[in-house]
Amino acid sequence: MHPFLDVSKLSDEEIIERLGRAYNYMNAQVGLGHDPTVHSIKEIIQDLENERRERQFRQSDAEYDKKFPDKNKPLELGKLDD
Repeated sequence: MHPFLDVSKLSDEEIIERLGRAYNYMNAQVGLGHDPTVHSIKEIIQDLENERRERQFRQSDAEYDKKFPDKNKPLELGKLDD
């Protein structure tokens, strides 16, 4: 996690916007040969991508729970005869 950015407080739109800017800025810094800056930008990109992925998983899980509310309910298979 990058020490100067808390991505959990950003909205989805802000994450996408910052990802675009970070990739553009990183490409410029790669061209200039600023390796420490590139490393720092890569950390920020990774944090933003991880947060975006986590939010997608949470949204997908919520939609699945809505669609299948009884998914954790035990199945009634009947009785075994001796």
